[in-house]
Amino acid sequence: MIEHPRNYAELLSPDDVDRIHAAALGVLNREGLCIQSAAIVRCLADAGLRADARRQRVWFHPDEVERHLAAAPKSWMLCARNPRRSIRFGGAQLHICPGYGSPFVADREGRRRPATLRDFEDFTTLAARCDAVDLMSCLIVEPTDVPVRRRGPEIMRCLLSRSDKPLMGPVHSGEAVDDALAMARIVFGDLKNPCLLALININSPLRLDARMAEAMLAYLRAGQAILLTPGIMMGITAPATVAGALVQAWAELIGTAVAAQAIRPGAPLVLGTGGFGSDLRCGASGFGRPENAIGLTAGAQLARRVGLPYRGSAMVTGSRLPDCRGGYERMMTALSAWHAGAHLALQGLGILDCINSMSYEQFVVDAEIWGYLRRLAQPIAVDNDTLAVDLIGRTEGSYMALEHTVEHMRREIHVPSLAPPDSYEGWLAAGGPDVVEHAAYRVKEILVQSDERPLPDDARRALDDYVAARRPDC
Repeated sequence: MIEHPRNYAELLSPDDVDRIHAAALGVLNREGLCIQSAAIVRCLADAGLRADARRQRVWFHPDEVERHLAAAPKSWMLCARNPRRSIRFGGAQLHICPGYGSPFVADREGRRRPATLRDFEDFTTLAARCDAVDLMSCLIVEPTDVPVRRRGPEIMRCLLSRSDKPLMGPVHSGEAVDDALAMARIVFGDLKNPCLLALININSPLRLDARMAEAMLAYLRAGQAILLTPGIMMGITAPATVAGALVQAWAELIGTAVAAQAIRPGAPLVLGTGGFGSDLRCGASGFGRPENAIGLTAGAQLARRVGLPYRGSAMVTGSRLPDCRGGYERMMTALSAWHAGAHLALQGLGILDCINSMSYEQFVVDAEIWGYLRRLAQPIAVDNDTLAVDLIGRTEGSYMALEHTVEHMRREIHVPSLAPPDSYEGWLAAGGPDVVEHAAYRVKEILVQSDERPLPDDARRALDDYVAARRPDC
């Protein structure tokens, strides 16, 4: 968790925000959304919205949008197995979640291979033991060596047994959602409060496909939380202008949010952008580009207009290995998420190659970057002691041996974990290791640590039995 800045960065004037919001309302009223779920279309028709079941289309009058959005909670808690790790969305804090959805793992030279269940387990362990991580990704990598129907149970068993932090829930199939809810009940009980956050991706332009619609419906009916994200790529799945892309993204977000509130009034949700820019030279996404940061920042202003929690893709890059490009693109997007007042940074650690790959070394480097940002967010203490006027001009030579320095140095001076205090000669004698080499060593250290948050034996056995019972069906 990182405290928000005192003042948010804003790229749009209040009038611009109003114009984009009004334009999005016009799109919803005129064009509507295609929602490929008969059950959701019926719910929206019953709620008074204009719907065409045959065409799977729903239109949203501005008055209905405002009424349903008003029912969404401005602030809510996502519960963790360890209550002290539960997190609140909608306050003045940025929560960090690792990568999500990568099918590959990249080595230090950028060479990639298919991710496995062992990778999923190891990345989950890294995330569970990393102080920078507040929320566990349900698909930190795609375990391609596990049959698709069995991935949901294996993923949930790993998450529930290796971490006591809040969790995201899988959405890749209806069976995976059912498994996730059943296994969460083994650990959490009756799920009276939200303990799973499900990422619902809107298939831009203006379409919620059947898989995502059914996953959203299942999680909402179970009283769980949803994270809505449109698939915006400027000039590909949305207009090529920032303003036009924002209009479409905002229409998709608030239209789907209205659908969620019609299904379950008061349902906890997060709105936000994922990608935003693009590379029209090759028709690819634009993760790590300036437009990524622009869309993130402007989207946060729109979310504040309706008072709802907001997510951005922070710490993303198009680089295929941990390198200089990855460094400046990641720091730009991470800083943008913080300055904009985002409540969740998804894709927050380990992501490379426009979210196609995860990197163990990059994960640790990203944790270091979040440590720097946490220090930036720390308020400057100004009082008689910290002003230190009795020391200035009255101290001969170095301040290093003073009691005042010893008292304040750990709180005031950040100590990076990947930059050892070697002299140049010492660094050269050690072979000139770079930050990626230090990160690789740190990964090994973390993975051999003992588990300090074991799951109770009865719950662990129940999860194992559930997974074993699912295997014959695969």
